[in-house]
Order: sequence, then structure tokens, then C-alpha cells
Amino acid sequence: MTTRIPDFQNLPSTTIAPQKRSSTLQRLRDAVIGFALAAAFCSPLANAAPPTIGGATVSGEPYANLRITVNDIVTMIGSYAMHGADAFSWDEYVFWRSRLQQGTAAAVVLQNIYDRPVSRANFPSYFTNTEFVIQLYNMLLGVAPDSAALPYWVNEANFKTKGQVILDLANAALSSARTDPIAARFKQRFDAALVIKIETDTATERNPAATTPIVYNVSRPRLLTISEDPATYNAALTPLARLNWVIDQSAIAHSATYDAVTGELVVDGTELVSLTGANNDIDPSKLTLYGDGAPYALTSGGVEIESATRFRIFLNAADRRALLTRLNRSGTASRGSIAYLVTGSPGWSAAVDAAQAQPALTGTRISVKTSPLNIDASFPATYYDAATDGVLLIRYLLGYRGAALITDARGVSATLRDAGEIETHIANHLTNFDVDGDGKTLALTDGLMILRRLLNPNTVAAMTVDEQSAITANAKRGSLTDVQVLQRIEALKP
Repeated sequence: MTTRIPDFQNLPSTTIAPQKRSSTLQRLRDAVIGFALAAAFCSPLANAAPPTIGGATVSGEPYANLRITVNDIVTMIGSYAMHGADAFSWDEYVFWRSRLQQGTAAAVVLQNIYDRPVSRANFPSYFTNTEFVIQLYNMLLGVAPDSAALPYWVNEANFKTKGQVILDLANAALSSARTDPIAARFKQRFDAALVIKIETDTATERNPAATTPIVYNVSRPRLLTISEDPATYNAALTPLARLNWVIDQSAIAHSATYDAVTGELVVDGTELVSLTGANNDIDPSKLTLYGDGAPYALTSGGVEIESATRFRIFLNAADRRALLTRLNRSGTASRGSIAYLVTGSPGWSAAVDAAQAQPALTGTRISVKTSPLNIDASFPATYYDAATDGVLLIRYLLGYRGAALITDARGVSATLRDAGEIETHIANHLTNFDVDGDGKTLALTDGLMILRRLLNPNTVAAMTVDEQSAITANAKRGSLTDVQVLQRIEALKP
């Protein structure tokens, strides 16, 4: 008896059937949207490795400059069919892809992948064709086949190799992604896995001949299993989000620091090259800093590098002022838990020849040091000053705003905060100013103790018990000791 191929349009969404009009490989080419396939290759770098910032680089827009071919697609199908995710090491991935490049048919390679001993974990040798089809659906699509799809694909397995069935089912799913939500979810995960596979393997793994890699990243034994979660997918395909995602999953250390008090930005990188002349090694206008609020491109002037691995910029007043509401907390995340990030676009290192290919987006996380208690952002003479910072805090907590907040209560600085910026600064650090730990930040408790401490700047260890208790007297709430309160105040003065 001949089994009719189910009509996909008239079946429930869990039924995925092949389309018989064109070749399987041609349909695979058409099904994976946006990828640059066999003809899309990165240009080789003209000279030595270009400079980088930090430990991660994303090249191009989501699909630009990625060497993703039909061979990559078929190899990834094998991994998903057997394991439900990208479970191949880079070496194994390259091995199966090379078999395809040498002319081995896709169905044969998928059959070889199916025949691996490790594939028996999910596809035991005793499986019937019915059990094989059910498991294959679960691996690829995350669902069981419905009553229409199961007999069709079991019949296919009765007359075809397992490798051919895998290829046909994957192709059917990819080709149906525009109309079927189950297929669309699979395609989304599959697309993201391919992008991440190409973007995030190490230079050593991808370039055994020590040639220059396209993408620079640390080793990734697995990173994160791609899920159907849209946020994960977007993180894989959007350049800045993908850069952040790679940094997170690869545990790349922070390689930049920003001192909001002095305006000094220190960035670690690789392959930095010095040019003859002054203040022309790094072009800060090609650097963008992220945190709370919109991305900010620096306007400070050119600078010299310190070495092949570090440069520093003392930001101008305009840049420092613009970053007050972005890099607004000490640590590695701004208000809203947005990570601090500095990225560079081509040209940030002026020594790179114009003909030399450059990464489109390089980046590193920033560790930021702000000074919560230097409320007016004044010069060192009035850092942590009772008559300015202490008064500003007390006034704010009493409800003063605008001119009433700042009148005769600010120090001197080229980047002195105005009333609005001071209000924002205190609001951002309000929980830090809760120095007695009672969960409230009040003028006559926390504000008063901070003001008293600023009037007695001796070190905590040098203060007598009576001096310590005088600072907290009739103001402390909560269960913290006098010393603990004083230590909390000290922590506001990094």
C-alpha cells in the first residue's frame, strides 16, 4: 500500500511533512534565512591581527561576514537530531563538515552521525522505527508527532535510511517555518545555534595553522544551550546583545575601569600599535560607552597608548557629564542592572591600515568607581565635605529640590553637577545612604549621621568609643553597631 504524503496546510501544527518539488539541499539553502552561504566569505586580514578591546569581538551585523554554508547547516542538523542542541565540540563539528566538503552525501553523513556510539544515548539500537520517529521529533522539534505525521514518517523510515529521514524531516521543518509555530520555534533555535557556533569558538580551535581568526573569543565548551526563548534568540542575533551574551557565557573578565571622580577611563586590549606623533594612537570618537540610558559616543580628544595592551583617556567635561546618568554606580552594573560596556567601531585604533579588515564590534565590560558621597562632583579639596555634600544630602532628604537644594552648598569643579544631576545622583545611591541598615534613608537618622561623620574625618580605628557613639547618638536605627555604621559611611568614600 502506498502512503499518501500528508498535506501540511490541512494538518495540525505538529505535523511536519516534506515538500517534494525541489532537491533537499536546495530547500535547505532556501529555508535558513539571512545566512550568507557558500559565496559569502570574510576577506582575509591584510596584515597582523588587528587590535581588540577586551576578550570578545562580534564581526558585522547578525549574518554579515559569517561563513555559513549548506555543509554547516547539515552538520548542525546532525547535532540537533541526535541531541536536541549544539552538542558537537569544534573538532567534531569540523570533522563532519569536512566529510560534506569532500563530497559525501548529506544523508550519508547524517547516517554516520546516527551510527556513532554516543548517539545511542538518545537512540538505543533496539528502537523500532516508530520509537525512532517519536524520539527524532522530540530532539528536533520538542514535541511528539501527531496522529497524521507519525504513520507517514514511520513509513519513510521503513524504506529509507535513518540519515535520509533525518535530512527530510529537518528540511520539512525548516521549509514550514513561515506557517507552522512548532517549525518556526525549531528554526529560530537552529538559526541562533549556527550563528553562535561560528561566532564563539576560539582562534586556536578555528585556526590550527595559526592564521588570523575572524572572531576573537575565549574558549566555549558549550556556552548556553539555545532555547526557544526569544530573548536568547535575540541575544544570539543582535550584535550588541550577542556581544554581551558571549561575555556573560564565556565568563570574560572585565578589562576596563572608569573612575567617575577623576574621569579616567583605562582600557585593556591586544595588539595596540603606537603611531609617530602625539595624541593620535586612539580615536575616542570611535568608542561607545553603554550603561543606563542611550549609548554614548565619546567626544574626548585622541590619546596615546601606554603599551601594546593598555590605553587610558581622561574624559573631557562634556563626556563626564553625559556619563553621570549612565555609569552611575560603583561596580559593574548601572541602575536597572544594565552592564557597563565599552565598544569600539573600526578606526578606534588609528594604527590599523584602512585596507586591513577590522572587527565591527569589539567590547569589554567596565568596572566603574563612583563616589556616592562626593555628591556635587567637586574637586578633591571638597570631596566628602560637610558644608557641601553633607548639606546637600540633608536638604534632599528633607525634600528640597532645584535651586533650594544647591544654593551655597556646592564646591568647585569643571564638571560640577547641577541641581537635576545632584537629585539624580542621590536618588541613584539612596539605598547606599541607608547607613544604619533599617531599610529607610531619612534626614534625621542617616543624613544626620553622615553629616556628623564628615565633621569628624578621623579614621574609625583612631576614634574613641565616645567619638564613635557621638556620631550615632539618637540617630541610629536598626541593629548595626556604631562601628558598622561608620564602616558603611566609609564605604561611600571609595
